[in-house]
This record gives sequence, C-alpha cells and structure tokens, in this order.
Amino acid sequence: MPILHPDPPTIPPDLFSEQVVLNALRTLPPSAHVFVRLQILDETRNRDREIDFLVMHPELGLVIIETKGRDVAPEGEQWFRRGEPIEHPGEQLLAQQYALRRFLKAAGVGFLPEITRVLAVPFLPVQPGQGLGPSLPACRVLSHDKLRDVFLALREAVAGGSPWAEWRLTPAALEHEVRKETCDRILAAMRPQLMAPPPLALLLEAEGRLQETRSGPLLTHLAQNFSRGRYHLEGAPGSGKSLLARMVTRLWAAAGRRVLVLAFNKAIVYATQCELADLEREGRALVSTFHDLAYNHVQHAGRLPESVDDSAFYNTDLPAALAALMEEPGFSPLEGWDALVVDEAQDLEPAWVDLARRLLRDPLADPVLLVEDPSQNLYREVRHDLGMPWRLDLNLRQHPAIRREVCLAYPACGWEMPSPQPDDGAVRRVASAPGRWQADLAGQLTALAAEGVRPEQVLILSPHRLARIGLRDGQRLGPWCLNTIPDWWEEDKAGHVRAGTVHGFKGLEADVVIYLAPAYPHPLGARLAYAAYSRARLRLIVIENAIARPAGAEPARPDPEAAARKPAAPQIRTFNPEQRALLMGALSKARTFKPGQDG
Repeated sequence: MPILHPDPPTIPPDLFSEQVVLNALRTLPPSAHVFVRLQILDETRNRDREIDFLVMHPELGLVIIETKGRDVAPEGEQWFRRGEPIEHPGEQLLAQQYALRRFLKAAGVGFLPEITRVLAVPFLPVQPGQGLGPSLPACRVLSHDKLRDVFLALREAVAGGSPWAEWRLTPAALEHEVRKETCDRILAAMRPQLMAPPPLALLLEAEGRLQETRSGPLLTHLAQNFSRGRYHLEGAPGSGKSLLARMVTRLWAAAGRRVLVLAFNKAIVYATQCELADLEREGRALVSTFHDLAYNHVQHAGRLPESVDDSAFYNTDLPAALAALMEEPGFSPLEGWDALVVDEAQDLEPAWVDLARRLLRDPLADPVLLVEDPSQNLYREVRHDLGMPWRLDLNLRQHPAIRREVCLAYPACGWEMPSPQPDDGAVRRVASAPGRWQADLAGQLTALAAEGVRPEQVLILSPHRLARIGLRDGQRLGPWCLNTIPDWWEEDKAGHVRAGTVHGFKGLEADVVIYLAPAYPHPLGARLAYAAYSRARLRLIVIENAIARPAGAEPARPDPEAAARKPAAPQIRTFNPEQRALLMGALSKARTFKPGQDG
C-alpha cells in the first residue's frame, strides 16, 4: 500500500468516482506517495487549481490524475456535466501541470521529474484502445477495467503506450526518476498544499443524503410489494426495516385504511410518531407501544389488574387482562383498525401480536406487516409465524466497515458479511479499562468535537443503566454534557449528547455511536455488541473492556443460538457488478437451453 497524504484521506461521500479511484490507488506499491485533493495556485487566473490525485513514484515520476464522475461525458469536442458545458479535461490537466510545475520551481525543489497527465473515468463506457481526443490518448485514460491494475495502467501512461521494459532503457525514463533527496523536497513543499478536510459533521450529513438517495427507489418498490397481503420480514441491520414499515403504513392509509402501528420500545415509537404525525392528526393511523395500547383498553373497561411487580404487570398481567377483556361478549376496540404494522417484532411475544391482530376489523383478512431482526432479541426468545416470511439481506444505511463489525460481533446472525474494507476511520477501537474508561470517553468526545461533529450526531450506549456505571444526567465529559433521561425526547437539551442503554435505543440510529463494552463475560455480550454496533450509521467507536461487572450481574451462559441460522425464507440481496453479470448470463443461457444440450 502506498503512503497517503493525508492519512486517512477525506473525500466527500457524494464524490463516488473519486472514492473508486482512491480505492484503486491504495493498491500501488509502498514506494509510491499519493496526495489526495491538492490545491495549487494558478497564477494565470489568480485562483486555486484542485488536483484530485498526485502520484509520486521513483520510476513513474509525477502523475496527475483528474477524475470525472457519472454525470460528466463528452459530446464531440465539448464536455458536459448534467447538460452544462465544462472545461475540457485535457485543458484542465494541462493547466494543473503548469500550475504544479511553477509551484515546485518557486519552492526551490531543484530537479523536477517529468509530469504525466491522466484522466480517470471509472463510469464512462470507454472501449479498449479508445482515446478521448488528441490530448487524451488511450494510454492516458483510466477506464474501469484499467483501474483493476492501476500500477500497470500508470506505467502504460508514463511510457506513452510503449512496452514498459523497452521504455525503461530510453533516455526519457531518466527524466521521470525521483531520487530520495528530490522526494524529500517535494514532500516538504506539497504537504501544506493539501486541502483542509471539511468538518466531519458535514461529511456525515453528505453520507446520509447519499444513502437515502440510493435506497429510496428500492424501498419504494419493496413497500409496494409488501403492502399486498400479510408479510413477515426479517431484516439485517441497515436494511431499511423501519423505513419500509412507515412507507407501507402510508400506502395503506392512502388506500383508505386506518393503520395500527405497534412497537415495544418507546424511543422507536416516538421516532415513528414524528415521521407519521400527519397520519395521526388526520386519524388515519395510531402509533403506540403494545403495552400502552393494552393499558388504554383495559383501563377504559375498568379491568386494570393490580400488581406490585412491574415486570410481571407488563409481561403477564396486562396482556392477560386484555385477552380476557376481548373474550367478553360485546367487546369492541376503542378504535377501528383495518391494517397492522409491527416494528421490531422480535421484542414482542407472538401472543401479544395475536391480540393486536384480533383488534382489526377483519382479523383473518386485513393486511399485516411484521418486521424484525431476530438477532437483536435482548428481552425474550420468540418466533413469529404470522405472514409470509421474507429476509432482507440488504445494507442501505451503514458504512460497510461497520456492517462487517456487526456481523463479526454475532456471527450467528446469518447475514452476509462484507469483505474487509480499507481503514478510513469508520471504525475505531479504543483500549481501555474499568478504571479509566470515563477519561477515554471524554477524550473521544473531545476528538469528535475537534473534527466538527455536533453533539446531536453522537450516541453513547452502555450494556447497563447509566446510574449503575457512574454516569448522571447533565454530567460534563470533554466538551459536552450528557442527556441520560430515558425519555430523552421529552426535554429540550440542545448541545447535550444522548446516552443510554442498548435496550433503550434499539431500532434507532445515530451518525456516530460510542459503545462502552463490558470488561467481563456478559451473558448477552455478543448480542449487545451486535445491537449496539448496528445503531451506528457512519462512525463506530468501541471503548473496549470499559465496564466492570456490576454487583448482582448474571453469570455468563451459552447463547441459545450459537450456530448461524440458515435462511428458511426467500431472500432479497444486493449484488456487485460481477455477480450481477454472472447471474444475468446464467438466466439468459437458461432461457435458450434445450433438452439434451450440454451445459
């Protein structure tokens, strides 16, 4: 891997083509230096010229790489971006070369290696041997195929298309050599010219917008299909389960149905109420926890059971009271519903879901949608059999490196694990200990603030209630104070960082999640890590071995689902371009297959 400047490099997520080129350049040999996003003053125009990438290598010399994305294409001699004419890339590269040469001469570098100009167009359909004009011959155009072996492609560009072994013996090769003293002088001159990275807060927002843009059409298509009957969806972290549930709710409401939307967790109910507030105001939907729904029915009928044990009241007494009430002659629901959505269904007993189903106008025919991730079972072991089963093995929300950490935390989840990702800072592990984790946490918050992250983008998760581990509401850690109120949305605490238990924030997400990992074998350690990591959208920080075993904590016990679950339902998955091509080729071949024909 080459030496990157800066390391790690920061490229806005909406510049996807530059991300692709950077990933290819990461395969260059260790003797190469790669500068990412340089700014060089163009004295002819009195403005900065941005160089996407500058490669420096002992044999290649200096190589400027300009990158053009999906929305840029040539029409004859003119280039356009979304229909608007832009500067010709050949002229742009030539201006960058002149600006770079003038800058290095003014910096007193001395001998200047030859500079090669290259255009990278990973998404432009360029045929082998095809150039893009006199200033961009085929040997200096990096297509998608050439990026697979970018070092070989850069050799071809530097040699002007001649065989590398032969070209290396010519006098021209000497003009490209970069000796150590020249390399050191260029490094000293170039480092201050690196563009200041944008604040991390803006990068996270841009990544979020990009994810939503990409996932929108697919979720719309899925919602239209899963709104036509009764379905039970098991979805991976980041597969858009909650978004899908809300979209189906809107489709049913638009069709004239009154929709009952249930969950177990108050936090996700609040988030769903915010998203569906217009439907609730118009009386077309009710969003509630199951227990609030049961409580309201039982209290209205004067059948509220007495209990001194909250756990028994909510888990046993209240559901039993609702079931008994529904058996009474003349019982009718407080409102009439003709569609049911259950989000995070893994937290609800099947008997509770069945009670909700029986509240529908037509319990046997009205549409139902259950969405869940069984691997996030932290309260109880349940199995739902209501509706046609499907699995969503998608990743529409999470950074791939975070999704990989999620799967590694709990391999029994059964979801497809992404391949190892380049280290771009999306996942950070901090070695800690019970005696110093608060100081380490404060240090991470300070670092995030210095990067431009805002407190409302951060979520701190613990395996235990915060009071048991020594955190209190309003406590200052680093630059920010904590908001540890369980119903955090009920109090306006601008500038505070949300903090709570993994249980309390299941189903929600944050741009940055900090997990305080237990320093002992927690009985649900793997599932807690899985659930906590999956709350992170774009950045995950794990403070390892942080929380000591609280007094009275349960001893470790084997996980009842230690083996990976095998999918027993149709799956919806994404494919990379190579897999998609193989699949389409196989389908095409199958359509023309005749009996007796060799495969």
